Parts: sequence; C-alpha cells; structure tokens
Amino acid sequence: MADKLDFMSELAKSVDAKKRGETSSFGTIDDFVPRNRNVSEEEYEAEPKTEPRRKPRPSKSEPQPEPVSEPEEYEEEEYEEGEEYEEEEEPVSSHNMYETAASSPASFAQEERVKVEKPQFRLTGPMIGGIVAALALLLFLIWFFALRSPIVLPDFTGKTLSEVSAWAAQNKIESTAIARTYEYSLEYDSDVVISQTPAGGKRVKKNTPITLIVSQGADPNEEIPFPDIRSMTYEELTDWKNENKLTKTKISTEYSTTVENGGVIEYVLKNVSENEFTRGSTLTIRCSKGPAPAGQVTVENFTGKNYAEAMTWANSKKLKVVREDVNSDTADNGVIIAQNPKAGASMTEGDTFTITVSKGKGVKIPNLVGYTKEQLEAWSSAKENNVVIVKKSVYNEAPLGSVIAQDRAPGSIVDAGDVLQLTISLYMPILETNSRAWLGKDYLELHAWCDDVNYNGADIQAGMWGDWQYPTCSDEYPTPGQIVRYACYYGTSDQADGCGRPLNNYSRINYQISSGACTVATPTPEPTDTPNPVTVAVLSTTDLSSLDSIISFCKSNGNKFEMGSGKPPVEVTNIVVKVEGIDHYYVTDESFQLPVENNKKITIWYNGSINPDQEEKKEETTTAESASPSPTAE
Repeated sequence: MADKLDFMSELAKSVDAKKRGETSSFGTIDDFVPRNRNVSEEEYEAEPKTEPRRKPRPSKSEPQPEPVSEPEEYEEEEYEEGEEYEEEEEPVSSHNMYETAASSPASFAQEERVKVEKPQFRLTGPMIGGIVAALALLLFLIWFFALRSPIVLPDFTGKTLSEVSAWAAQNKIESTAIARTYEYSLEYDSDVVISQTPAGGKRVKKNTPITLIVSQGADPNEEIPFPDIRSMTYEELTDWKNENKLTKTKISTEYSTTVENGGVIEYVLKNVSENEFTRGSTLTIRCSKGPAPAGQVTVENFTGKNYAEAMTWANSKKLKVVREDVNSDTADNGVIIAQNPKAGASMTEGDTFTITVSKGKGVKIPNLVGYTKEQLEAWSSAKENNVVIVKKSVYNEAPLGSVIAQDRAPGSIVDAGDVLQLTISLYMPILETNSRAWLGKDYLELHAWCDDVNYNGADIQAGMWGDWQYPTCSDEYPTPGQIVRYACYYGTSDQADGCGRPLNNYSRINYQISSGACTVATPTPEPTDTPNPVTVAVLSTTDLSSLDSIISFCKSNGNKFEMGSGKPPVEVTNIVVKVEGIDHYYVTDESFQLPVENNKKITIWYNGSINPDQEEKKEETTTAESASPSPTAE
C-alpha cells in the first residue's frame, strides 16, 4: 500500500501558504494516515478507532488562527474488483485540524500521515468502440423492423404502363401518387416508360410521389426526308420504315412480270406532297415478288353471262380483270358481249382477262342547235331519248326558247339517264313596256334590273353621264333620287330615247335624278318687323346666258352678289356662279333648275373680269370715300 502524506506537515504548509496569499492544494484528512516511527504499520492499522474529542472553546485572550480555505473536493473514486477498500473517516475541517494539532499529546506529533492516491476508473478505446457498435446495431434493428418500408420501387424504364398499373395494384399504391408526363420519343414505343423519379431500387411508401416520363411514340408531325422510292428495294424500304417509325406507311408485295423481285411497282402518297412528308403521312408502297409461280389456266366461255360470274371465276384462277363497258342494241345492261382471250385459250396465273360488258342501248344525240322550244320538247319526250336535260338561259338574238348550244357533240351516243346540257335563248333584254316605265322610280331599282339581265349574259350599264351627271329639282318628282329623265344611247330602237324594246346586249342607260322640288312652299309668316321677307326664285340655265342676265336675276330677286377674283374654280369660257350654302359651281350651258332664296349671296366669275357697271360703282364708292374727311384730319 502506498504511503500517505504526513498530515501535520502538510497542514503547516497550507497555513503558511494562506498567510502569504497563495493557493493551497490541501486535501482532507482521509488523504493522510498517522505513522508512528516506533510502531509498525500493521500495529497502527490494528488499533481501534476512537471517537473524536470535542474541541474546547478557545478563550478570547488566545490568538485565533487565520481561516483556512476549504479543501478542494475530490471526485468519488471507483475501485476495481479485488482492490483493498479503505474506510474513509469523517472529514475534518481545517480549523478542527489546527485545534487538534495544538491540543494533541506529544505522542501525536510523532505520527505521520501520507496522502493516498486512489485509482480512477477510465473508459478505454476498445470499450468506447464496443459501445458505439452496440448502439449502431440497435438503431439498425429499430429501422429495419419498425421504420423501413417493405415496398421496393422497380426500374420501370422500358416497361409499359400496364405493367406499372399491375405493380401499383399489387402493392396498393395510391393512384394519386403516380404522375405521368408524356413526350415524343423515337427510341421508345407509345405508352412505354422513358424514365422515372425516384430511381428503381429505392424503397417507397404507398403515398410516395412517383413521376413517370412516358413515351407518346415518335412525333407524327416531324418531317422525314422523302427518298427516291423507285430506286429502293423492298428490304431497303422496310429498313427505312422501321428506322423512322413510319406507322402509316404500308408496304405490300405482289407478283409482277414487269418489275423484278424487290422492286417498286407503285407508291401512293395521300393528301401531301413529297416535300411535306411527315411521319404521320399516309404512304402505300407496292413491291414486286417477281413473276408468279408457273400455273396454266384454261379460259371458259362467259359470253351472255353476267359480269359478277366472270369476276368470281377470274379471282379463283388468280387472273387480273379489266372491264370495258359499251353500248349495245342487242344485249341488256350488265351482260357480257365479248371476252379476251376467247374460250379454250390457255392463260398463265397473273395474266389479264378483258371482259366487255353491255351498257344497254344508248341515246344518239342529234344537232339540237336551232331547235325551237316546241321541237326540243318533242325530242326529249320520246322514250328512246332517255336523257336528263339541264338548261341554261342567256340573252341572245336567237328567238326566245330556242337552243343556241349543247355540250354533247352531234352524233355521239350516251347512256340512258346521262345529263345533256343545253343553252337556251332568252332573246334580248327589255327595259320598258311603255315610254315612262322608269320615270319616278328610284335609280337603285334600275341598277338592280341591270344586275339581273347581266347575270344571264347581257352587258348593260346604267349611270349619270354628261349634262345629266348632276341632280336637278323637279316638282313632278320631288323625292330626291327619283329618275327625272333617262335615255339608252346605244339601244336598238328608233325612238328618240333609244330605250324602246328590245335593248341591245351592250346598251348604256343614262339617267338624271331629282334633287328635290323646285317650288318651296313658304308658310305665311306672322307679322314681324322684318323689312325683307324671304322669297324664293328659280335659277336656271337661261340666267347664265350672259353676265347681264345673271346680274338681272340677282337684282330682281334681291340677292346679294359679288364678282369672284382670280381664275374661276372650273374650266369654262363664259360664266361661273356659286350660290351661298351650295357646294356646286354652276356654269353656262349646264342644264339645271335651282331654287334660290333672296338672302343668299351669289358669287360670279365672268372670264376673270369685272362687269363695267360694277367698275363704275366701284369708282363712285372710291370717290365718296376719298371725299370723307379722315380721323387724322379732324
């Protein structure tokens, strides 16, 4: 057993250290054992323990020792199995220790206490590793048996949606957990999984979100370069179809004596050009298998039999059939009247068998041009002329109802029930049945009549030209837009207006319309202080015959007038007038009748010059103004 420290020596050292202000590491009394130099250790340990004596109360006159700091606490030490356990004594304070040292007998001073080092329990590396491994194993077992999902997500790449659905139903996966996103793919067929999230092999729960990228197949709208099909073989075409996944391209084979084995007999591309060919375009290709295997067929006699019977026999013998329909006066419709080859001849499978079928007795079309209405009705009513006649009527110089054209050549034979189109004459257009038929009508009705006759082949126009291009007033036709007068300049009639019936197909109808009534009814005015009541006079072509006449009109009607300066606004050689409030300029020789109120100003242009009378008045006015004194003079 290791020696413990001497208690009294260490206590004295601790007191001295406190006085100097130093820190002491003094322990407890348990760290010291008494040691008598004259007594062996065994004898000392054999002595029975005695009760500690009560410390006497020190007198006031005795000097008190300085307080000793509390000794540091020591952690409780653990002892390994087999080590001797020493019973600890009650801790003694430093003060008690001091008193004990002072009041102890002399023999106590001979004892020596030695500090005992107690062994401490420490975890070694292998022990820590074992504890960590045990904890890890425990956590793994908890996860494996309690927390881990038993569902393993397969790798669906390259699998169909039906396989995914079967797996989901088997594992009771919620339908809302599986999301699908579709995209075109040249590598995967339609409804095949391209990729997935999470990846295959992971464990998932029943509600774990699973996203599948699913193929829609190859993009049908993707443009595919169109090859030279006729130069390709059957194998090359098949590889081209499979590589580009052309789902609507059909390649078939058949026997052929004209195209070598593997070559292209025919191809048909529907509803699209070769430059616009896409994966979804419909393409049919027929390839040759070469000549058919040798096989001989003896031709039977089908004359007088129906076409269906001959067709059934030809198909059973692997023969191609060509049908030709002709009219016949002796055979009914649908009966075979000829065949090639004839009965008894030998044919090879794949050869062409030509059958001529009767269409019955045909209708011979004569030259119907020039037929009158009555003649045409008589021909079409005959039983042997069983055709459907469609008529188109146009204006023509031929008599009304006569045939002027036909769409079948004379002498041609057509089948019974065929359509025969004939062009029938309507004769010439008729504008009027009396000389005043269109007077007072709205001019738009005349234009509608022209549209109707032009639809049937005429070319008649109506409009306002020349002197009639401007509306005129009319008391007889006071509604604006009514036709006041009309004439057909290029008509076929000898009448003055040229509109007598009938008209030429290229006639031109000229008309003039009313701008309103010439006479304006003026209501009786109530008595007023107005010195100049409003009056109306009619300004006409006659009033522009000379400058004097227009000035006279203005004076007699009470109109204000002035001479226009500069060049007239329209090209004339004599007189131009402009009535206030009316946008039109009226000129000499123009046909018009215009109601004008006396309070309207009239501007007159007369070859760009001013009337001499007006010059005199102007000079008088100038003289009078010169005679008046100016404000400056005043």
